[in-house]
Amino acid sequence: MLIKNNGHFVKFDGMAKRLSACLHIVFDNAETDCSSDHMFLRPDGTGVRADSLKPGDAVSNTDLGSSTVVSVEETGMRTVYTPVNVDGAYYGTVNGLINHNCSFIGSSPTLISGDTIEKLIESEPVETLFDDLSLNVYSKPKPGVLYVMGVDCASGVGNDYACVQVIEIRSKNDMEQVAVYRSNTVKIGEFSRIVDYISKLYNNAYYILENNDVGKQVAEELWYTLENTNMINTEKAGHGLGTKADKRSKLDACMELKRVMDAGFLKVHDAVTIKEISTFEEQNTPNVFKASKGNHDDTVSALYWAVYATMQPEIDMDNIRYVENVKTEDELTVDMMADMNELNDNNFWADFK
Repeated sequence: MLIKNNGHFVKFDGMAKRLSACLHIVFDNAETDCSSDHMFLRPDGTGVRADSLKPGDAVSNTDLGSSTVVSVEETGMRTVYTPVNVDGAYYGTVNGLINHNCSFIGSSPTLISGDTIEKLIESEPVETLFDDLSLNVYSKPKPGVLYVMGVDCASGVGNDYACVQVIEIRSKNDMEQVAVYRSNTVKIGEFSRIVDYISKLYNNAYYILENNDVGKQVAEELWYTLENTNMINTEKAGHGLGTKADKRSKLDACMELKRVMDAGFLKVHDAVTIKEISTFEEQNTPNVFKASKGNHDDTVSALYWAVYATMQPEIDMDNIRYVENVKTEDELTVDMMADMNELNDNNFWADFK
C-alpha cells in the first residue's frame, strides 16, 4: 500500500483503528478532525500533539507552507484511523497538513484494546442512592453472592474523585460491574463510612483500598473505628493497612484488568467508567498507565483495584458458588430500604445533606 509523503508515494503497513477523544481544529487555510494525541509537524521540524495546539500556533502544510491554528474544539469520543509504519514517518493529507505516523499496530496506546472499548455499551442505573446521587446501582445485592470492591481515595476538595467499584463474581470467567460510587467533594471521614456501608450492603464484600496519601487515614478509620475487617491488606506484616500503589502493584492490577476485559470476562455498564477506560493510556514511561491529558482515571483505578482483589488469597476464584434468583426484586428493595432506615436512625446521612 502507498501513501503520499512529501510529494512522493511511500509504503505503509495498513490502517489501525481505535476509540479516542477527538478534536476539531480550524486553521487559517484548512481544518481537520483528529484524535487528541494526533501528531502534527511544526515548521521547525519538531512534532506537536493536537491537544497541545492553541490559537496562533503554526504547523507545516505541504501545499501552503504552513497553517495557523484559529480554534480547537473538543468533539467527544470517536473511532479514529491512522496509517501504520509510514516510510519516513510523516505523511500529507488532502488539506496539505503534515501528520506523524502514529504507529500502534499490534497494540493500543490504551490499556484496554480498542476493539474491546468499541463494544462497551453504557447502561442506565436501576437505582441511584445518596442525596448527591453519587452511588449508581446497576444490579442490587443478591444474598449468597460474592462481591469484591476497589476503593480509590481522594481529599474531597473538588479535584480528584473518591471512587468505589463493586464487582459481582459469578465465576473466574464471569464478572460484572454492579455499582459505582464517585464524588470529588466527600470528606475523608464520610467516605470511610460510605465504603463501610457499600461493603456491608453487598454481602460484606472484600475490598482493596489504595493507602497512599489520604487513603492511609481512610484505611485506619475503616479498620480501627468502624471495625470493617473485610479490607484485604496486601502490605507485608507490620507495614500497615490496605495496598500501597507503587509501580509493581499498579502494573499487576492494570494487567489483570486488561486480561479480564479483553477476554470478555468482565462486563462494565457505567458511562463514566467507560469514558475513562477509553482515555486510560500508556505514558512515555513503558508500563505506566494514566488518563490522557485533561481526563480523569479515578473510576479506572477503583476498577483495577477491584480486579486486583480477585488475585489475592482471600478470594478463592476456583471455588465460587453462585446462587441466582434467591430473592425477588421487591424483596431486595425492601431489604435495601431497611438498611437505609437503620442508617438514617443513626444520623448517618446528616453529614450528606
